Amino acid sequence: MFDNTYYVHTILGIQEVRIISVNGNLDSLKKSVIEELEAVCQMQIDKNDFVPPELTDAISDISGRINREISVFIDRKGNIVDLSVGDSSTVALPEVEGRRDKSRLSGVRCIHTHPNGAGMVSLVDINSMLKLRLDAMVAVGVMDGKITEIFVAIPQKSDGGEFNKSQVYGPFKAHDNRFVELWNLIEELDRTAGDTLYANKADAERAILVALETSTGNIVNGKSIGERSLDELEELVWTAGAKVVKKILQRRQGIDSAYYIGRGKLEELCLIRQALDIDLIVFDDELSGAQLRNIEELVGIKVIDRTTLILDIFAQRARSKEGKLQVELAQLKYRVSRLIGLGNQLSRLGGGIGTRGPGEKKLEVDRRHIRRRISYLESELSEVEKRRGFMRKSRDRDSLPVVALVGYTNAGKSTLMNTLCKSDVLAEDKLFATLDPTARNLKLPNGREALLIDTVGFIRKLPHELIESFKSTLEEAVYADVLIHVVDVTSYEAQEQIEVVDNILNALGASSKPIVMALNKVDMLEERKRAPILNPMGKVIEISAVTKEGFEDLLKAITDVLGQDEEELELLIPYHEGWAISYIYKNGKIISQSHEESGTFLKVSMLKSKVDSLKKFKV
Repeated sequence: MFDNTYYVHTILGIQEVRIISVNGNLDSLKKSVIEELEAVCQMQIDKNDFVPPELTDAISDISGRINREISVFIDRKGNIVDLSVGDSSTVALPEVEGRRDKSRLSGVRCIHTHPNGAGMVSLVDINSMLKLRLDAMVAVGVMDGKITEIFVAIPQKSDGGEFNKSQVYGPFKAHDNRFVELWNLIEELDRTAGDTLYANKADAERAILVALETSTGNIVNGKSIGERSLDELEELVWTAGAKVVKKILQRRQGIDSAYYIGRGKLEELCLIRQALDIDLIVFDDELSGAQLRNIEELVGIKVIDRTTLILDIFAQRARSKEGKLQVELAQLKYRVSRLIGLGNQLSRLGGGIGTRGPGEKKLEVDRRHIRRRISYLESELSEVEKRRGFMRKSRDRDSLPVVALVGYTNAGKSTLMNTLCKSDVLAEDKLFATLDPTARNLKLPNGREALLIDTVGFIRKLPHELIESFKSTLEEAVYADVLIHVVDVTSYEAQEQIEVVDNILNALGASSKPIVMALNKVDMLEERKRAPILNPMGKVIEISAVTKEGFEDLLKAITDVLGQDEEELELLIPYHEGWAISYIYKNGKIISQSHEESGTFLKVSMLKSKVDSLKKFKV
């Protein structure tokens, strides 16, 4: 067994913490290959993908190179629960825990490769599937690292109600659309056992939210800062997929170093937890490792803090390789200093919110493994950051000015991008709907184009580890020519949210950028009543990302800001340097032109940052 990769998974309602490692025959495998296999363990699998394309392509490529079978076990929530390597003709299948009821399928399926090119499931495959009561056995034929064919075996019940025979389907092609139909067959098998297909259809975790308020100042809309922070925490919990049953706000002079809200209040919380059948307690502030341990020992269920919750949401929503690396790095940095306190969710049957991503058993913690993993992730992100830097230089060569959308989470940045650029970026009424930055071309009123970048939203009490890990992503704002600060003007906390964004921009070194403040959702304002909002860094424009109200003023404001950095030039462009004319049209405007014997004489207005490429043509 190689270096452990730590993960926490929930298998079909049986919540469990396990260490996911690369198992099996690893003899003579290069370290780089084992690291590739570890990366497969980290993949975020869509629970609706019966044969996930990205995963299948990855294990087929590796299997072809090492000429060994690879098996991956996946539960119905999309969690990878085991990865094993065999030899060229077989791979040992481990005992994978699923449902304990023998009359039902385990809720886990196996996808494994056949590096000899034949995808037909073997008798050994079928016997193993029936023994483990797997949902399905998927055999992927591989030749030279490419998928040749795929066959799927699904268990069948005999008249006695036992899974002792099977039905084979195929051949399928890679990324075949027909795979989705196989879920219906498995659902029918489960229905006959009185069960439903997806584990995620089970009741959501029931949560109590707890906050501590040491002062009651700064009342907004009749609510103190603690009450408003609890409301935001409720949105976060809902985004993560749990149900808030009760909110508790404790008021006291200071924080209890051992129990945060005090032992007496915590004992009262225990009674409430038992009466309401609570699965999870979420604290609105960051807890120390000792506080986590003390609180869990007293209440007897899983306890997480706001930071863990936000990291969990990011773990759910990361899609790009960079995003996944950043989330894992933030989680490991946060947890490595709290291993002593992460009790129940790491050492017993835990799972659910707060346990997605890396995790470790309390009695098997090895800090060196985690620090080695942190070092590896930091080196990977360093490479990603270099590539991002090259992309920025490429944009400079293409001479597109950059406009970055920044703002509090759920302020409407992605909706604004979709409407401005006629794009289809994911936009949901949830916190942190956008995690990975996206870029689209934006047409300006003067005919020029700019690159519009949507960035991750900010939030109060944003974990320090997250800011550090996402620095390369957030730096899109640092390198932008102009920022659009999108504000949800319907929020009673708009001014506080502006201050949160300003503080994070200041920490990133982007606070001196020209900023156009876009007060969004004015179509939802009652009789145009709103608190006065000032922007010392530029204009304030009222807009609606849905109705397009104020768009002309917003685009003009962006154009004006970009125009402030322009200078006039007289140029003589030789006829064989025609690229320069296109360059000028793209990044400036032509005031006058005439055709001379040696070339085209132009008087132009250009962005100062885009003039260098034309210096040799100056008259």
